[in-house]
Amino acid sequence: MGIHIRPDNKEYAELHSHLGQSVEPHTLWAIAHEQGIKLPSKDYWEFNDLVTLNKESVTWEDYHKLFHLTELIQSSPVSMERTVYEVITGAYRVNNVTLQEPGFNPLYRNRGGERDLDMIMLAALRGMERALVEFPMVRAGLIVMLDRRQPKEINAIAVKKAIKYRTRGIVGIDIAGPRGDEPFDYAEYADLYAMARDAGLKTTVHTGEDGTAEEMAYVLKHLPLDRLNHGFKAYTDPVLMAEIAKRNLCCCLCPTSSLSLKFFESPAHMKIVLRTLLDHGVKFCVNTDNPSMLRTNIRKEVDLMREHGILSEEEIDRTMDWAREATFVPTTAGKNLYL
Repeated sequence: MGIHIRPDNKEYAELHSHLGQSVEPHTLWAIAHEQGIKLPSKDYWEFNDLVTLNKESVTWEDYHKLFHLTELIQSSPVSMERTVYEVITGAYRVNNVTLQEPGFNPLYRNRGGERDLDMIMLAALRGMERALVEFPMVRAGLIVMLDRRQPKEINAIAVKKAIKYRTRGIVGIDIAGPRGDEPFDYAEYADLYAMARDAGLKTTVHTGEDGTAEEMAYVLKHLPLDRLNHGFKAYTDPVLMAEIAKRNLCCCLCPTSSLSLKFFESPAHMKIVLRTLLDHGVKFCVNTDNPSMLRTNIRKEVDLMREHGILSEEEIDRTMDWAREATFVPTTAGKNLYL
């Protein structure tokens, strides 16, 4: 049996990760069999290659096909409790992540209404509470994600559930997902975002990775935001960077993920982007996005910054400080207020 050794005393923060792609393959395999879910292969190693995208070239379509599979595996109260527990405890034990905010869409985990949505939400929260009781040095909260493919009335259900469980550990809302057949207008969500904030939730949104700086400017104009997921396309627009810096919005970057999809053309391109953001006073932090799927973790993401001379040690520490400042978890020193 392998021994987990913590090689340094650094504590890491993770603000941008998706539950569906944060679970280790062997755990997904076990959960699927417990739930009686028919998998694409009966061979574990074929399954392992599938859920880790073990292939030379990765596309946006590959990402979202895999999202569908992992969401299906997690579509029960039992599997959601185990998923959240494994993700939070695993990140702490292996990488000393003491602050975490995994995101998930509950509406993709109730099998189209077959499972009770409140039971899915409560199971996720039970998994988090179990993790925090066992590891009281960890602080965590869950983010409810809306989806750009869903109509507003469906996404509104997710927002209302997030508000309902805001005192149990749901800390914010987000919009993600591929673009659907119909145009998606962020401005139409201003009222839902305002409602969430009025109820005490924090807000973020996926923007500035696959889209443009112009789209980012539109999002910032219409949505009340506390943070940005990705957001690095702002580097092309000094006015937009000035607005992000003025509003003190931290961009939650995911280097390996954006490199794999060619949104960063290369580490050299990523260095240009990140140095430009720093030069214009834009705060950002480093995250994994889909760690199990991409065979990465927060230490590997930080090592990527070192290996390519993108950030100095002092700057790496500063980005971790920015992550802690930008957290949605309501805490005092070392304590989750909802426990």
